[in-house]
Amino acid sequence: MAVINRTPYRNLILTGTTGTGKTGVGQIVTRQMEGANFLDMEIELQQRHGYSADEIKERFGIARLRTLETQLMDEITLRRSTVLVVSGLTLLEPQNLERLRETGPILCLTAELGEILRRLHVGYGGWFQEMSNRSMLLGRIKREKKALELNLPILNTTGLTMEEVAGQARNFWLEHSDL
Repeated sequence: MAVINRTPYRNLILTGTTGTGKTGVGQIVTRQMEGANFLDMEIELQQRHGYSADEIKERFGIARLRTLETQLMDEITLRRSTVLVVSGLTLLEPQNLERLRETGPILCLTAELGEILRRLHVGYGGWFQEMSNRSMLLGRIKREKKALELNLPILNTTGLTMEEVAGQARNFWLEHSDL
């Protein structure tokens, strides 16, 4: 019996704050969907330019970061059947939000602050204990939370496993995409 590939042609865009599991969830969804691709915009920026988005901003300024994001956005918006992980900060640029919205449904992952801090503590270990590092991440989370004001569908990941979140994200993709 032939199997019909049910991976939507349109993309799934996962966004939200640091510590909500966007990358891990995106990778699980990609593995669950035959023929799906995966791209994390921040990882792609770092691989191409050798610096994280925060480091690019710090070393070269916000204008350079926006230029690099726009160049990458030009490529990303040509992709199909892809799980795209995009920082909430990137979506605060109206042109980025609209361009991504045209390629597929956007799901904003969130969690209670205590849960985010617990996950970051587990994920970063001793690095997170250093006050300056913790302060930097908290500032980033505060800025990223502005994405919650964009009137996007929200999935609260508090208390859920990565697999549970991935299952809900996958269902969201299937329900909100034209196959």
